[in-house]
Amino acid sequence: MGFQFSFVVSVAFDRIFMTVDIKERAHLSPSSLQKLKFSTSICFSFRIGKVSISDCRTTLISYMKLGSSTEEKDMDSQHKIKWTLYISLASMFIFVSVTEVGPFSSMKRLYSSYETDTHHKYVIVFDGGSTGTRIHVFTFVNNSSSGRLALENEYFEEVKPGLSNYANKPQNAANSVLHLLDKAKAVVPPNSWVETPVALRATAGLRLLPSALSESILDAISKAFQSSPFLTDEESVAVLDGEDEGLYAWYTLNFLLGKLNEASHSALSLDLGGGSTQVTFTPVELDTFIRSPKEYIVLRRIQNKTMPVYTHSYLGLGLMSARLAMLHLSSDNSGSLKKDETKFKSSCIHPHVKHSWKHDMKEYIIKGRKDEKYGFKECYDKAVQFLGDNVDKPEEFRRREIYALSYYFDRSRDLGIIDQETGRITVGDFMKACKRECSEKKVKEPFLCLDCSYISALLHHGLGLHERKEIQLAKRIDGIETSWGLGAAFNMLR
Repeated sequence: MGFQFSFVVSVAFDRIFMTVDIKERAHLSPSSLQKLKFSTSICFSFRIGKVSISDCRTTLISYMKLGSSTEEKDMDSQHKIKWTLYISLASMFIFVSVTEVGPFSSMKRLYSSYETDTHHKYVIVFDGGSTGTRIHVFTFVNNSSSGRLALENEYFEEVKPGLSNYANKPQNAANSVLHLLDKAKAVVPPNSWVETPVALRATAGLRLLPSALSESILDAISKAFQSSPFLTDEESVAVLDGEDEGLYAWYTLNFLLGKLNEASHSALSLDLGGGSTQVTFTPVELDTFIRSPKEYIVLRRIQNKTMPVYTHSYLGLGLMSARLAMLHLSSDNSGSLKKDETKFKSSCIHPHVKHSWKHDMKEYIIKGRKDEKYGFKECYDKAVQFLGDNVDKPEEFRRREIYALSYYFDRSRDLGIIDQETGRITVGDFMKACKRECSEKKVKEPFLCLDCSYISALLHHGLGLHERKEIQLAKRIDGIETSWGLGAAFNMLR
């Protein structure tokens, strides 16, 4: 896992920052604040190779001195001194921070890390998700003249259930992985097995398990890897940190889009898994840096440039975790039928539905409630109640290009609303389609109303996206899965 560094890295700086934020900004007119935002954006852009730190500081100070109104010109010297000190400290701490290297080295360094006389290189990445285990076998072609690797293709396959379902049978978890590893042997030529790295990273499903149970599963898989012909080490099997999961998915997305070089042009990734959801992008607006929790913004070395990246993983807000929570909230009659079975009568389930659902080693009996109204509004309100105000929503979200991955795509496809040519929808399109689904007399799928109500609430209430906001849905780009697997593969090549 890469090193993480907060944008604000000292108590002294934090105190000055808070003083400026609360008191000193009150002395600036709206036009001066706009100048400050603009110049600070220029300041932050030095991280991607455009502006030097000295130019950054000079620009900020000069903007602070400029002003068309008497109010700006008469700002007393004490305020100017505090702003100048704030700017100087910010520049100094940014300078110190950017010397650190995050989880991604530059692509040039990554690509040149192998000898150039071998034509193909392979990397095997296992995604141990909460609902299934996926294998990605990436094939890279080596350019012997430049020493750089180019991604050629990906082999992908999935098995269900997820690893967490084998909590009491860790060897069965290992067997499910070995089944997929046998598939990799058919993709990777035998003479390349010994130099092909393999790694498994488990996500929210194992994060939510007690540590003793998750460790037993990881140990069984590690032993299975060690007996395989592929390249392994002591770090080949581990639980993936939620923030790195978001970073890897963001990296995969923007690599495939060709948008890694410019922070302001890169896409924001929303990744909705079964147990957690991640939000990742490269912020360029001052308000994002000021108002976001400081641990959400880290510095990463990408494409020979150090970039600030906003990333956060919300454990427990994945679709399956949310589904279970909303069943609890929307049912007034839940109780244990037997040891591993629970019954719910939910206003988010069609009144005529009776369904069995297996999740995390338990079987749930789900029924609709006939004693009250079933529909989008009732279920949406439960989703809002579940989310509360626990999701950060920077204003910058609304102005960035957004790609929604994983269950965002799957449930939009189930609703039949994905434009086949563009893949774009609006938040409002999704909500309207969900309302229609929840009002249907014939049920396509027992959880579709509940799931789309939750996604609607997550986008609109949780992330604060307007109904007119466009979202790009993506399952694959140029035949490559838009998952965190490719980002992890690049990190393994480092």
